Amino acid sequence: MVRIVSGPKGSGKTKRMIDYANDSNISHEGEIVFINDREKYRVKLDNQIRYVNVEDFFITNKDVFFGFLNGLIAENYDITTVYIDNVLRITGLESINDLEELFSELRKLEDKYNLEFVLSVCAEDSEIPAFMKPAVC
Repeated sequence: MVRIVSGPKGSGKTKRMIDYANDSNISHEGEIVFINDREKYRVKLDNQIRYVNVEDFFITNKDVFFGFLNGLIAENYDITTVYIDNVLRITGLESINDLEELFSELRKLEDKYNLEFVLSVCAEDSEIPAFMKPAVC
């Protein structure tokens, strides 16, 4: 299941995501990927976690980003968890409601390749749309 880490700007979503990734890496089998659009968080992650700064690539919208994710998975079938921090900013989407199609596509990847996505979104609990409510952690 796609999981969501939500909260207002400055509430510590990135820190929670990094903590989740580092904690899960201790007893985790398989590869973990952490995707962000800032370089500064690389040093906070365990060095066994693959850090991807999407600013190094030409990601302009959600469709390009989804293709990028497919390429990551095709390159390494041992990936079991993908953390995506600031998914709205990375995909260029304006609103959390605009994530419904991407959310559905990520679920298909999860089912097909037996992996998990954890996304952070800048939103209050009251702003979380119905399609995301079961995924909030």
